[in-house]
Amino acid sequence: MPYANNKMVLADGRITLYLRDDVKIPVWQCRITMKTVRGYIKRSTGETDVTRATMVAIKLLGELEHRSANDQPLSAKRFKDVAAAYLRDAHTRWKEGRNSQGRYNIIRGTLNRYHVPYFGQRDITKIKKKDLMDYRAWRQDYWITGPGKDLTIYHKVRPSSATLKQEWTILRGVFSYGVEMGYVSPLMMPMLAHEEYKVGKRPAFNIQEYRLLYKFMRRWVREGKDARHRAERELIRNYTLIMVNSGLRKGEARYLKWADLNLYETEHGSWPTLQVNGKTGERLVVCQPNARRFFERLKERKHHTGQDDYIFCHEDGQPILHMKTFPKMLGEAGLLCDSQGRKRSIYSLRHTYATFRLENGTNVYWLRQNMGTSVQMIERHYGQTKVLTGIEFETARRKKQKRRPDLAPPTAAMMAAPEPVITGKDDED
Repeated sequence: MPYANNKMVLADGRITLYLRDDVKIPVWQCRITMKTVRGYIKRSTGETDVTRATMVAIKLLGELEHRSANDQPLSAKRFKDVAAAYLRDAHTRWKEGRNSQGRYNIIRGTLNRYHVPYFGQRDITKIKKKDLMDYRAWRQDYWITGPGKDLTIYHKVRPSSATLKQEWTILRGVFSYGVEMGYVSPLMMPMLAHEEYKVGKRPAFNIQEYRLLYKFMRRWVREGKDARHRAERELIRNYTLIMVNSGLRKGEARYLKWADLNLYETEHGSWPTLQVNGKTGERLVVCQPNARRFFERLKERKHHTGQDDYIFCHEDGQPILHMKTFPKMLGEAGLLCDSQGRKRSIYSLRHTYATFRLENGTNVYWLRQNMGTSVQMIERHYGQTKVLTGIEFETARRKKQKRRPDLAPPTAAMMAAPEPVITGKDDED
């Protein structure tokens, strides 16, 4: 051992404490022998006092033996380093087409905003159940009293159960990746199991409320105090109608361009179609036929209607990230909250689309494809709608069975579930 004349041996020769002769500050170093490692493991005790340095060295030996016994790496691995490697892997999966860009963006945003700032410098192998519980409390208050309180961002609220579950899945992904790479023991995974949470029916509009809304919107546009306000309100009106007639996510609508809009025509009619790229990847969205008129009204603005222009944009052509006036409009219409007191948002338009389609008897597998979701998600959030639709179907079926043979069979109109009226004379400009 060159440059180390002051040394001492501990723990039956497994620890050697020494002072280097070529440094100005006499900090005790240690080298540790492990049966599972060739050579030595060298660490600094950070102490100049030999007694405290001895205690640190013995503690280091105990930690290394614990790591070895649990198949963990002998060197500490910071959470931020494992998370960075996991994010690189997610980027690769996106580029290879195994994940969507939307999914990658969610992973990146969640890691950078929440997980890494909270766990970043910690040794990932030393994160305990209590640390996870403390994180959940921190995350609940992030936008209210925590780090996000002073940030400039729209719609600061506590996260919903669904949001927390999605973010927890990403946290599990980091640890799972650590297991695959040999950084984390598989014994840590049980403490990251998903907790059961209650999912209620998502706030949407029923058909009566929706009729009130689209009638209100026309009057609301006319009552704008000047041309600029009327134009802004007209944009929000058409945005609302398009969202209810397409089932788009807010993020999917945000970067839609006119080049993404096409028309599918058959002998039975024509349907606007949109090529979107959301969190579930690229897909073709088929809008309800009435949506064609709403897109045409947007083009009447006579600005930014080229193929590469955004459909929903500001006067300067930049995409609209948040429809900030939307909640205010609902408040003025008396429709901000549903009958359970839950606040509606732009996502309520997507939920309204799903509810109307199910009530109209749309095949759930087609709806899954058009909305870019899963059958399980539809059943979880709209199961009540399916039950009510099933009652109507069963009632009609039994009436058909009881009908006397000498009577004419029921017509298709009698058997079909009623089509929700989502536009009317008030919208026929």
